[in-house]
Amino acid sequence: MITRRTGLALAGFLLTLPMAGAVSAQGYPENDITHIMPWSAGGGTDTVMRTFMNFAEQQLGVGINTQNITGAQSGVGTMRLMRSRADGYTIGSLTWDSVITVPYYNLVPGYDTSDLTYIASVTIHPTVLAVAADSPFQTLGDFVAAAAEAPGELSISNVGLGGVWHLPALDFAAASGIEVNHVPYPEGSGPQREALLSGETDAASVNLAAVFPAVQAGQARVLGVMDSQRSPFLPDVPTLQEEGYDVVWGSFRVVAAPAGIEEEQVQALESAFAAVFEMEEFQQRAEETAMGETVRYFVL
Repeated sequence: MITRRTGLALAGFLLTLPMAGAVSAQGYPENDITHIMPWSAGGGTDTVMRTFMNFAEQQLGVGINTQNITGAQSGVGTMRLMRSRADGYTIGSLTWDSVITVPYYNLVPGYDTSDLTYIASVTIHPTVLAVAADSPFQTLGDFVAAAAEAPGELSISNVGLGGVWHLPALDFAAASGIEVNHVPYPEGSGPQREALLSGETDAASVNLAAVFPAVQAGQARVLGVMDSQRSPFLPDVPTLQEEGYDVVWGSFRVVAAPAGIEEEQVQALESAFAAVFEMEEFQQRAEETAMGETVRYFVL
């Protein structure tokens, strides 16, 4: 579930972006579309949005080619999107860090979200605390007890200090009264997951989609879900609230284009994306991969 703080951030961001009117495109698209992914290959956002774009190709009748352009907690790739031609043939996937963290901390000079046109929201998902399958921590209580005995020795990874997965970890540490080492992987949740599985870090504050394949493969375990209710993908895993910590965090994934894209093109993309959510095969795929706690499409 998206939190109030996440919802307000998303709403505030969307209000800054130009919206397109409801008119139809003529002959668009005629060529393949470039999809800029500002996070590393194999991470949660990359996996989810590649899957989504694969289905969108079927609706648009052209290829959608994903390019991973990483750095600065998604700022480098998003800046590339902002500077691309507004011809309808370049789109990109954005997350909390793209629209909140990067501009707030001025991680990329000249970065301005008003240089983007919002198209659609795709997923909303909760934060989870995960460990490797061979971790000695079987429960959230185990982790808290060990951290309390050795302040500052255990580590929790994120995808960038001050970002969407760091803040939930800070919130959890404060609520539980523990001191941990926060380790950033600003290229994305792909490297973050690999660090977790290799034992480089003790735990990960991450979105469920990023670790769900590892959980299914028996390589990772989720200790707690930072939501107000249990995840349907992990019904046996308690929420942090159930464990006594009032920690609820989530994030979002949205699709955007450079500001100035024609209204007809935005409408064509909106229609195609909306149709994806009606596809039975897509719905099944979303269930299999934990694409989002709430997988839904909406436009303003």
